[in-house]
Amino acid sequence: MTKLLLIQPNYRTVYSYAGSEQATPIYPPLGLAYIAAVVREHGYEVKILEANAHNLSHEQIKEEIEKYNPDYLALTASSSMMNEVDRLIDLCPKNTKIILGGIHASSMPLEVMKDHPKIDYLIRREGEETVVELLDGKPLKDIKGLTYWENGEVIHNIDSQFIEDLDSMPFPARDLLPMHKYFSFEARASPIDYIVSGRGCPYRCTFCSDFITSGRKLRVRSAQSLIKEIKYLVDNYGTKEIDFQDDNFTFHADRVFEFCNLMVKTGLNKEVIWKVANGVRCDKLTLPMLKAMKKAGCYMLSLGIESGNQEILNKMRKAEKLEDIRNAVRWCSQVGIETRGLFIFGNLGENKETMQETIDFAKSLPLDTATFHICIPMPGTEYYDIIKREGKFIDVGWEGYTAYSDGAFVHGDINPKLMSTMQKKAYRKFYLRPSFALRRFFRIRSFKDVKLIIKGGMQVLNFATH
Repeated sequence: MTKLLLIQPNYRTVYSYAGSEQATPIYPPLGLAYIAAVVREHGYEVKILEANAHNLSHEQIKEEIEKYNPDYLALTASSSMMNEVDRLIDLCPKNTKIILGGIHASSMPLEVMKDHPKIDYLIRREGEETVVELLDGKPLKDIKGLTYWENGEVIHNIDSQFIEDLDSMPFPARDLLPMHKYFSFEARASPIDYIVSGRGCPYRCTFCSDFITSGRKLRVRSAQSLIKEIKYLVDNYGTKEIDFQDDNFTFHADRVFEFCNLMVKTGLNKEVIWKVANGVRCDKLTLPMLKAMKKAGCYMLSLGIESGNQEILNKMRKAEKLEDIRNAVRWCSQVGIETRGLFIFGNLGENKETMQETIDFAKSLPLDTATFHICIPMPGTEYYDIIKREGKFIDVGWEGYTAYSDGAFVHGDINPKLMSTMQKKAYRKFYLRPSFALRRFFRIRSFKDVKLIIKGGMQVLNFATH
């Protein structure tokens, strides 16, 4: 039987949240788990090697590869992990066919193949159907979404179609993952698990690369499908907290209300708490919706705010108003849902003054927490192309392409030193305020909350002062 080995690289070797490995959450690779589930449905043997959760060394990874002896080995990687991909490929037996997928591969497939000649196949966009066709032995020229080598040349087939009916897909193959290893030090309950409720995004933010793998059309799972998966997780894994991992969870208000009503009707709101930690749009939140979400067990939302300057929001095509943001944060506070503001320094058209406005805006909002990232324009985004034409990229290597690096480009008034300086200033000014400390004090509900505040505060202080 054809065997496929899927590898989640150990990203802790190159990336840590706010400079701290201890503060870096470990998420299950749901993309690989979806592929594994679909491949298994088609009768193939598949295994996931979770090098990140197990914190495996290269020697241990090589042992596992040789022990399983797969026919195909597939990797997924962001831009910052591409050097690690090369190191992992070098561990593979010569008779194993290498497949690469993920956002970096989809954004610049021809360059990736030429820079990494040991990769046999590159899969663009969503991988489930393309991987199955490859394992089925379908003629390579007929497999949409595939880039491959033929007679020393890179062949680039037409794009694949996106999966329209997400409800038809099996749940991720969590039985192939070390579920007990996944955590976030900010989680309120344990065990925690993660769900993807939709794919794609209709917006055109200049900095965002998600559309490259998921498309411009939002495709969502039904409320019933989400309830079914949550019940499955509660019954089979004892899950106590859910983190929805998509940006547009609240895009369709009717689905949100239906989901919340079903959470209450089934009693699941008494068994699990949940949050959306991946950048909810503020203009898609209403007070009635937030009240329903709170009743259904939602305790926290991450809000994709990005900037405190309206002109910058317009330039980055956020299609959102500062007033939308103020209302959303105020309504969340009113109903008792915690908020985290997500901000980015180095957006298109920024300077020191606009970054200071973002700091001041963040401080003016009743946010519970905030993160301030440095913009890293990814290949394939509009911002990347603008900088390539009008600015300059700094050679920091792919491993420097993280939100907690010092920056990787110069454009107009924006440069790495300015972004890094303002990022550290933002953390100091936002968190080292008596009013913030007092608000956090009154939100303490347990000893665990005290531990989280102390641990998080130490990490922020360490990052902001070094």
